[in-house]
Amino acid sequence: MSRQAFPGTTFIQRMSTFVLMTGLLAGCVARPMEGVPPSPNARLYAYLMAHGMARGALMGGRITARNVPKLISLDHDAQKAVLNAMRSQTSAENRKADAAIAALLSSFSS
Repeated sequence: MSRQAFPGTTFIQRMSTFVLMTGLLAGCVARPMEGVPPSPNARLYAYLMAHGMARGALMGGRITARNVPKLISLDHDAQKAVLNAMRSQTSAENRKADAAIAALLSSFSS
């Protein structure tokens, strides 16, 4: 006996598959995977890299003598902010450290 398909059966199967997959993906989005938390020393590493980049920019002549005091001040501010963030581990201190590192990087990258 041959089996006859009802009209629209293929469409219904495809839509069912689509709805099922959409539901599964929506579940993944609703509960995102929890990753590895960042290291508490991550900002220290970022500061040390930015400090080295500033040193390289100074040695490479990309920073004029007139801008050296500003660079030193920004570097010192970033260092203090990172140390404060490492001590307290609060989101406010982390944001301050991130902003100070960004200010240091932008001072010689432009």
